[in-house]
Amino acid sequence: MERQSFVRRAVVPAATVLIAMIAGAILYNHSWRIGSDVLHQLTAYVSGIVLFVSIGFGPLYVYPKAFFRGASALERILACLVTPVAWDVKEILRVSEYFTWGESLYYGLNTIFLLCLCVVAAQMGICEMVCRWMRNRHISDPVPVVTPASLIPAVLGLAGVGTFFLWGGGVHAFYLYQEGYKALFM
Repeated sequence: MERQSFVRRAVVPAATVLIAMIAGAILYNHSWRIGSDVLHQLTAYVSGIVLFVSIGFGPLYVYPKAFFRGASALERILACLVTPVAWDVKEILRVSEYFTWGESLYYGLNTIFLLCLCVVAAQMGICEMVCRWMRNRHISDPVPVVTPASLIPAVLGLAGVGTFFLWGGGVHAFYLYQEGYKALFM
Protein backbone atom coordinates (compact mmCIF):
# COMPACT_ATOMS: atom_id res chain seq x y z
CA MET A 1 0.00 0.00 0.00
CA GLU A 2 1.52 3.27 -1.13
CA ARG A 3 1.47 6.20 1.26
CA GLN A 4 0.05 9.23 -0.51
CA SER A 5 0.48 12.91 0.35
CA PHE A 6 -1.18 14.22 3.53
CA VAL A 7 -3.73 16.12 1.45
CA ARG A 8 -4.75 13.02 -0.53
CA ARG A 9 -4.70 10.60 2.40
CA ALA A 10 -6.50 12.68 5.06
CA VAL A 11 -7.67 16.11 3.86
CA VAL A 12 -9.52 15.05 0.71
CA PRO A 13 -11.66 12.34 2.38
CA ALA A 14 -12.48 14.64 5.32
CA ALA A 15 -13.19 17.61 3.03
CA THR A 16 -15.52 15.51 0.86
CA VAL A 17 -17.79 14.73 3.81
CA LEU A 18 -17.46 18.26 5.22
CA ILE A 19 -18.55 19.75 1.88
CA ALA A 20 -21.53 17.37 1.81
CA MET A 21 -22.48 18.54 5.32
CA ILE A 22 -22.16 22.22 4.37
CA ALA A 23 -24.19 21.74 1.19
CA GLY A 24 -26.83 19.76 3.09
CA ALA A 25 -27.07 22.45 5.77
CA ILE A 26 -27.34 25.30 3.27
CA LEU A 27 -29.99 23.53 1.20
CA TYR A 28 -31.93 22.44 4.28
CA ASN A 29 -31.90 25.87 5.91
CA HIS A 30 -32.85 27.71 2.73
CA SER A 31 -35.27 25.22 1.16
CA TRP A 32 -38.18 27.31 2.43
CA ARG A 33 -37.27 29.88 -0.22
CA ILE A 34 -38.26 27.51 -3.03
CA GLY A 35 -41.58 28.60 -4.51
CA SER A 36 -42.99 25.14 -5.12
CA ASP A 37 -44.20 23.43 -1.94
CA VAL A 38 -43.46 19.97 -3.35
CA LEU A 39 -39.94 20.95 -4.41
CA HIS A 40 -39.38 22.68 -1.06
CA GLN A 41 -40.38 19.54 0.86
CA LEU A 42 -38.33 17.27 -1.40
CA THR A 43 -35.25 19.51 -1.09
CA ALA A 44 -35.61 19.72 2.68
CA TYR A 45 -36.05 15.96 2.96
CA VAL A 46 -33.07 15.01 0.77
CA SER A 47 -30.76 17.69 2.17
CA GLY A 48 -31.74 16.70 5.72
CA ILE A 49 -30.72 13.13 4.99
CA VAL A 50 -27.41 14.32 3.49
CA LEU A 51 -26.81 16.47 6.58
CA PHE A 52 -27.62 13.62 8.98
CA VAL A 53 -25.55 11.02 7.13
CA SER A 54 -22.53 13.27 6.68
CA ILE A 55 -22.44 14.19 10.38
CA GLY A 56 -23.20 10.79 11.86
CA PHE A 57 -21.90 8.32 9.32
CA GLY A 58 -19.06 10.15 7.55
CA PRO A 59 -16.43 7.83 9.05
CA LEU A 60 -17.81 4.96 6.98
CA TYR A 61 -16.44 6.85 3.95
CA VAL A 62 -13.52 8.79 5.46
CA TYR A 63 -11.85 6.03 7.46
CA PRO A 64 -11.41 3.44 4.67
CA LYS A 65 -10.33 6.12 2.18
CA ALA A 66 -7.72 7.43 4.60
CA PHE A 67 -6.62 3.93 5.63
CA PHE A 68 -5.98 2.67 2.12
CA ARG A 69 -4.24 5.91 1.16
CA GLY A 70 -1.71 5.34 3.94
CA ALA A 71 -2.92 7.76 6.63
CA SER A 72 -1.62 7.17 10.14
CA ALA A 73 -4.06 6.23 12.92
CA LEU A 74 -4.04 9.81 14.24
CA GLU A 75 -4.68 11.21 10.76
CA ARG A 76 -7.60 8.81 10.28
CA ILE A 77 -9.11 9.73 13.64
CA LEU A 78 -8.77 13.47 13.05
CA ALA A 79 -10.15 13.17 9.51
CA CYS A 80 -13.23 11.35 10.86
CA LEU A 81 -13.80 13.99 13.54
CA VAL A 82 -13.65 17.00 11.20
CA THR A 83 -17.31 17.00 10.19
CA PRO A 84 -18.93 16.26 13.58
CA VAL A 85 -16.71 18.84 15.29
CA ALA A 86 -17.37 21.42 12.56
CA TRP A 87 -21.10 20.82 13.00
CA ASP A 88 -20.79 21.21 16.78
CA VAL A 89 -18.78 24.44 16.43
CA LYS A 90 -21.47 25.78 14.08
CA GLU A 91 -24.11 24.95 16.68
CA ILE A 92 -22.08 26.58 19.46
CA LEU A 93 -21.78 29.75 17.38
CA ARG A 94 -25.51 29.63 16.62
CA VAL A 95 -26.56 29.48 20.26
CA SER A 96 -23.94 32.06 21.29
CA GLU A 97 -26.28 34.67 19.80
CA TYR A 98 -28.60 34.07 22.75
CA PHE A 99 -26.41 32.67 25.53
CA THR A 100 -23.09 33.53 27.18
CA TRP A 101 -19.92 31.96 25.81
CA GLY A 102 -19.71 29.63 28.82
CA GLU A 103 -23.27 28.43 28.27
CA SER A 104 -22.65 28.09 24.55
CA LEU A 105 -19.54 25.98 25.11
CA TYR A 106 -21.50 23.83 27.55
CA TYR A 107 -24.17 23.43 24.88
CA GLY A 108 -21.44 22.00 22.67
CA LEU A 109 -21.30 19.02 25.03
CA ASN A 110 -25.00 18.25 24.58
CA THR A 111 -26.24 14.68 24.47
CA ILE A 112 -26.71 14.72 20.70
CA PHE A 113 -23.05 15.60 20.13
CA LEU A 114 -21.90 13.04 22.70
CA LEU A 115 -24.08 10.40 21.02
CA CYS A 116 -22.53 11.41 17.69
CA LEU A 117 -19.03 10.94 19.13
CA CYS A 118 -20.01 7.47 20.37
CA VAL A 119 -21.32 6.55 16.92
CA VAL A 120 -18.16 7.90 15.26
CA ALA A 121 -15.88 6.02 17.70
CA ALA A 122 -17.75 2.77 17.08
CA GLN A 123 -17.54 3.26 13.31
CA MET A 124 -13.80 3.97 13.45
CA GLY A 125 -13.12 0.82 15.48
CA ILE A 126 -15.25 -1.31 13.17
CA CYS A 127 -13.74 0.27 10.05
CA GLU A 128 -10.23 -0.42 11.37
CA MET A 129 -11.03 -4.11 11.70
CA VAL A 130 -12.72 -4.31 8.29
CA CYS A 131 -9.88 -2.43 6.59
CA ARG A 132 -7.25 -4.70 8.18
CA TRP A 133 -9.22 -7.77 7.09
CA MET A 134 -9.49 -6.43 3.53
CA ARG A 135 -5.77 -5.56 3.41
CA ASN A 136 -4.84 -9.01 4.77
CA ARG A 137 -6.51 -10.63 1.76
CA HIS A 138 -3.93 -8.96 -0.52
CA ILE A 139 -0.69 -9.29 1.44
CA SER A 140 1.51 -12.29 2.26
CA ASP A 141 2.28 -11.22 5.85
CA PRO A 142 -1.13 -10.60 7.48
CA VAL A 143 -1.55 -8.42 10.56
CA PRO A 144 -4.03 -9.07 13.39
CA VAL A 145 -7.51 -7.90 12.45
CA VAL A 146 -8.80 -7.40 15.98
CA THR A 147 -6.50 -5.34 18.20
CA PRO A 148 -7.15 -3.40 21.39
CA ALA A 149 -6.81 -0.17 19.37
CA SER A 150 -9.73 -1.22 17.16
CA LEU A 151 -11.82 -3.19 19.64
CA ILE A 152 -11.87 -0.63 22.48
CA PRO A 153 -13.39 2.28 20.49
CA ALA A 154 -15.86 -0.09 18.81
CA VAL A 155 -17.05 -1.55 22.12
CA LEU A 156 -17.03 1.74 24.06
CA GLY A 157 -18.75 3.56 21.20
CA LEU A 158 -21.47 0.93 20.95
CA ALA A 159 -21.82 0.90 24.75
CA GLY A 160 -22.23 4.68 24.68
CA VAL A 161 -24.87 4.45 21.97
CA GLY A 162 -26.63 1.74 23.94
CA THR A 163 -26.52 3.84 27.09
CA PHE A 164 -28.03 6.85 25.34
CA PHE A 165 -30.80 4.83 23.70
CA LEU A 166 -31.50 2.14 26.27
CA TRP A 167 -31.33 4.32 29.36
CA GLY A 168 -34.79 5.81 29.06
CA GLY A 169 -34.44 6.62 25.38
CA GLY A 170 -31.86 9.30 26.17
CA VAL A 171 -34.11 11.10 28.65
CA HIS A 172 -31.94 10.32 31.69
CA ALA A 173 -28.75 11.45 29.93
CA PHE A 174 -30.50 14.70 29.06
CA TYR A 175 -31.59 15.16 32.68
CA LEU A 176 -27.97 14.76 33.79
CA TYR A 177 -26.99 17.31 31.17
CA GLN A 178 -29.62 19.73 32.54
CA GLU A 179 -28.39 19.21 36.10
CA GLY A 180 -24.86 20.04 34.96
CA TYR A 181 -26.18 23.22 33.38
CA LYS A 182 -27.99 24.22 36.57
CA ALA A 183 -24.91 23.51 38.69
CA LEU A 184 -22.69 25.62 36.47
CA PHE A 185 -24.91 28.50 35.41
CA MET A 186 -27.75 29.00 37.90
